[in-house]
Amino acid sequence: MDVELDYWTSRKRVEIEMATCAASPEVRLAHEQLARRYGDRAFQAETASLVGLVMAQAAADYVVNDPHYTTIGDAIAVALRSRAA
Repeated sequence: MDVELDYWTSRKRVEIEMATCAASPEVRLAHEQLARRYGDRAFQAETASLVGLVMAQAAADYVVNDPHYTTIGDAIAVALRSRAA
């Protein structure tokens, strides 16, 4: 996701520079609008990157709801141990 974030951020920077160098107000406005869109995409990429990090650190049972991947002491694991005995 960092590659995507870098891409959108660099596109935004280029459009801001193009807006500053624009010869007419219409062209400047077009580049400013593109810069805003690229900024939105960069924000989405950053958010997706952060969500991915959180999901990667979550315990597997909370992600897929599979009782085989619980941590010791979880209610599901205790119930399965007591049934096996």
